[in-house]
Amino acid sequence: MAITALKEWDLKPLLFGLLFLCFADALFTDIGLRLSLIEELNPLVQKLYDWNIVSYYGMKLLLPLLLILIYYRMKNRYWINPCILITVLIYFLVNIYHLVWISYGVYDGWFSLDSLI
Repeated sequence: MAITALKEWDLKPLLFGLLFLCFADALFTDIGLRLSLIEELNPLVQKLYDWNIVSYYGMKLLLPLLLILIYYRMKNRYWINPCILITVLIYFLVNIYHLVWISYGVYDGWFSLDSLI
């Protein structure tokens, strides 16, 4: 019953929330890398970031945009709706993680909020 309801659930608003979460993740990661507070663990993303920052942001936004296009073209959303929900949850948790390390960084004096802007 829950799976049937999930299949028919319209996730369009959640997809645009995912786009925002992906951009926020890219921005927080960029801040952490610029301030040498974190390291990018994905070697492909690190090479892209080092090569061209615009390409880095473009790639980070391209993936959710492709997911939005796929979602709008699909008629049977039986498998994609749970995947979207899981993806949004993961990006939400990643952004919470970013906010935690930024909060600790400000609290411990690693940097000020003014240096982030």
